[in-house]
Amino acid sequence: MVLVLVVYDISDDLVRKRLADYLKSKGFTRIQRSVFVGNPPPSIYKDVKRMLKYFIKSPRDVIHVFPVTEYSLKYMVVYGNPLSNIDLGSRELMVVGGSV
Repeated sequence: MVLVLVVYDISDDLVRKRLADYLKSKGFTRIQRSVFVGNPPPSIYKDVKRMLKYFIKSPRDVIHVFPVTEYSLKYMVVYGNPLSNIDLGSRELMVVGGSV
């Protein structure tokens, strides 16, 4: 499994809520208002990537999907207080100015 970051800017409040609810239903965790992280099995990851395009309703809407490598996680830095902890299992995490 791969850790996946989903970042979006959706202009319509209802569509934005539906997208957040969809990501939660697929096991993703909100870490900022428009940022979710998940560790989906390959079949769920494929399904999420396929479905996200249906949440784009305006020319201004955008959704970014980033697979995150273990190397990136090892050197991730968090400032402030995150909305949720990210479950990284036994991986080490460098945190500055906040906690994860």
